[in-house]
Amino acid sequence: MKHLLVGCLLIMGCAPEPAPAPADPETEVVEAVRAEQSSMTLSIREVSQEGWSGRLVVASFTNGRDRHVRVLPSPRPLPLSEIVAGASPPEPFAAIDGGFYDTEGTPMGLVRAGGQDHHEVGERGGSGILMVRDGRVSIVHRDAYEPGANVSEALQSIDRLVNRGSSLVGQAASRRRAARSAVAIDALGDLHLVVAFDERAVASESEALIQMSGDATRTGPTLSQMAELLVRSPEDGGVGAREALGLDGGLSTSMVVKSDARALTILPYNATINGLLVTVNAS
Repeated sequence: MKHLLVGCLLIMGCAPEPAPAPADPETEVVEAVRAEQSSMTLSIREVSQEGWSGRLVVASFTNGRDRHVRVLPSPRPLPLSEIVAGASPPEPFAAIDGGFYDTEGTPMGLVRAGGQDHHEVGERGGSGILMVRDGRVSIVHRDAYEPGANVSEALQSIDRLVNRGSSLVGQAASRRRAARSAVAIDALGDLHLVVAFDERAVASESEALIQMSGDATRTGPTLSQMAELLVRSPEDGGVGAREALGLDGGLSTSMVVKSDARALTILPYNATINGLLVTVNAS
């Protein structure tokens, strides 16, 4: 999803007209499928909000010892589906695009997988780090991160969106619209991989595949709207996030889900430099 500033300004200048929608988000669950032999659930919700209308796709995993979180590094930007295929994860699983990368195809922040650092913490990499310490998943500020042998996985990204159940996106945040991806943790410790996109960003679609278009960097929720959806309770159409970290959305927005009940791939317009994978031991 990387662009030079000039490119960004040009893209923003030719953005499609916003889709009419109510100021407060209206959401409707159109699909909710729980894997028959695990604690993974996939839900798809239609969302109408000021300036965009599309879908919120959430892969959720209950807190427990059968849940395993891995960072998948890549030697170069690749489609998420290729990165996941190289890891050969057991089903059921869900994966989402990871942190940002620069114009050289290099990660901009910390990438730690299997107890080894593939890229160090970077000032440009973002304020938030998702980490797995002694099997426990948490999202912390970059300055609070303490590396150690008991940290098996860690991923830095731009930026923390939710902290202690409240949005961290201020009034001065960019109003740019784009498809968004994030990882969230709720009050119960359940983990949610979240993608939001405008219908205008869908190039083609079948039952198990959604191909994103270049409009993924011109349409969709603003950063504050994404944070609002993450904070809202599931009963009110949101995720109920207590902590949330924004991932490399826009042209890199992608997700891969496979279980005994449902398979879905959101294929990005562009590539991603790493991914976040969650697997569940089948019962």
